[in-house]
Amino acid sequence: MSEPIQYNVYCDESRHTSDSADRYLVLGALVCPRERKPTLVRQLHLMQARHAARGEFGWSKVAPGKAAFYDELIAWFAQQPDVRFRALIADRSKLNHEQHNEGDSELGFYKLYYQMLVHWLTPGANYHIYLDYQQNACQRRFGDLRDCLERKLTGRAKIACLEPVDSAEQPLIQLTDVLIGALGYAWNRRSTSNAKLAFCEHLAASLGKQNMEFCSYPSEDAKFNVFSFKGR
Repeated sequence: MSEPIQYNVYCDESRHTSDSADRYLVLGALVCPRERKPTLVRQLHLMQARHAARGEFGWSKVAPGKAAFYDELIAWFAQQPDVRFRALIADRSKLNHEQHNEGDSELGFYKLYYQMLVHWLTPGANYHIYLDYQQNACQRRFGDLRDCLERKLTGRAKIACLEPVDSAEQPLIQLTDVLIGALGYAWNRRSTSNAKLAFCEHLAASLGKQNMEFCSYPSEDAKFNVFSFKGR
């Protein structure tokens, strides 16, 4: 029997605790074969060096002076056949934490992470899942998320690990941050930065979309899947 494929999954979130004027929050996950991680990270570091884009390169760093770097980042992402992305978009105004999460918005947030991941992980594979670290009121959130995924995926996929990491040390989480940042910017109709508007337009064009305000089925768009959450 062949060994199961090992995947790394890099997760991040955008706008779940930000300005209440932002109607939509975004969770995102980038997946790649585990054995490919060193090569992908090395390529990203070389790209940063070519453009003098030192340090973290998340969505907040998108600016006119770094347009060439972010343009190449979009092209690089499009050219990696084994790097895939999924996002969950949720309307914050329709999330009733009092009724469905015992008044606990943090619990509701991790339930959304569960929804994003559980129907996306491929049967027969092992997953090493890394979430950008954040301080939680309940210290069991990461363990509870892993336990819930393991129970649901029993006999289908295996969760080899699920743990928080520092995004400053993880370029693939920084890439996730850029992609969810673009989605959040577009879905919330932000328009204060020409550089970010240009990035959204360029990314949409690379995906064959008119703009970034779209959603899709996994079978329809395996490379860049956007799930519009309609639950509670």
